[in-house]
Amino acid sequence: MTEEYKNEVIEILENLGKQLDISESQYNEAVKSYEAVGEWLSKEGSPLYPFNPRILPQGSFMLGTIIKPINDEDDIDMDLVCKLSGKPSNWTQKHLKDAVGDRLKGHSTYEQMIEDKDGGRRCWTLEYSDDANYHMDILPSISDKNFTVLLSESFNNSQHLDTNTLAIRITDKEEYNYSTEINTEWWMKSNPFGYAKWFYQRAIYSSTKMFALSESVDPVRPYQKEKLPLQRAIQLLKRHRDMMFSSDEYNSENRPISIIITTLAARAYDRSENIVDAYVNIVSRMRDLIETKLNPKTGLYERWVSNPVNNEENFADKWSEVPQKEEYFYKWLDKLEEDLETVKYSQGVGLQKLNESFSAQYGDNVVNKAFAAYGEKNRILRESGLRKMASGTGILGSVGTSVPNHNFEGNV
Repeated sequence: MTEEYKNEVIEILENLGKQLDISESQYNEAVKSYEAVGEWLSKEGSPLYPFNPRILPQGSFMLGTIIKPINDEDDIDMDLVCKLSGKPSNWTQKHLKDAVGDRLKGHSTYEQMIEDKDGGRRCWTLEYSDDANYHMDILPSISDKNFTVLLSESFNNSQHLDTNTLAIRITDKEEYNYSTEINTEWWMKSNPFGYAKWFYQRAIYSSTKMFALSESVDPVRPYQKEKLPLQRAIQLLKRHRDMMFSSDEYNSENRPISIIITTLAARAYDRSENIVDAYVNIVSRMRDLIETKLNPKTGLYERWVSNPVNNEENFADKWSEVPQKEEYFYKWLDKLEEDLETVKYSQGVGLQKLNESFSAQYGDNVVNKAFAAYGEKNRILRESGLRKMASGTGILGSVGTSVPNHNFEGNV
């Protein structure tokens, strides 16, 4: 891939990533909504008030890798943590889950929005209106009383990675001790904030990008217009997955899950400073990062994608239970590698071929908008005399012979 062609692809993929982003207004509306939920849960007079409940984003919203659904009418999934600093000594997981749910039901609007009046396995889900196009999964949890301080110190200290201090205890209906155990040490552990710190330390490739680390867990962090190469690559990977498994040929329930894609991509990322090198290198390495390990609980060897902040947790644990999940993952990797070759072969045959290839991978609508933005930028550069054509290749760029501005007046 020549440098000129790579630069073209970089620009187009950056434009494509921006098309996959939720809009700033969508983002701000979502933040406003979950702040309002947090205010209701923590309001003086709330049974939860003594334990200082806070709503914090987790998952793709916190990692900056959230993408629009293929269909505009489909919901955006917002993952949130409702974190309490302690609990009454006699509370079990069930008490905590019910307390959060009851407080939500005590609000006339939220009571109507609760998807399942008994709550899901771990979360309470609020379904917002069709105009909002998102739903919120709220995970009740308990943290150390010093959690807020630990969180701030951990993310402001880029060198020290003590993720264990950021772990929380969560509720899970399928746990045998869900309604009996009052000691949180025996509750299920989760560490979305430790994972976020690990992720951003993988994603940041220079000291000038350190802002992303310190802001990553701010519950009201500003909309992120510019993304790090790893964030953009993961957005593209997730969209490629969504397109491939939207076909009736596949059972979409068994498509590759985002946490496996995100973890493998972050491990594979080599701190390339542009989206093309980052994407190519990630795809080429992901397959080799899937391990085969002995599961001490079953005594069987399994495919393993370990949680980077808890090596005992296998994100691919369902593969042994549902073989189609593993089969689909490798089919997706095969298709990724094949599509990357198609991009390379598009060099020298014009942007139309590249447009067709990307449309199949990511969808006509977002790809056409990305190419339109690229074309508009070229038009502006050409009209200002800054767009040039490389000798012998015909590739537009900043080096070569100036491309004259078109004059369509002609003879009339």
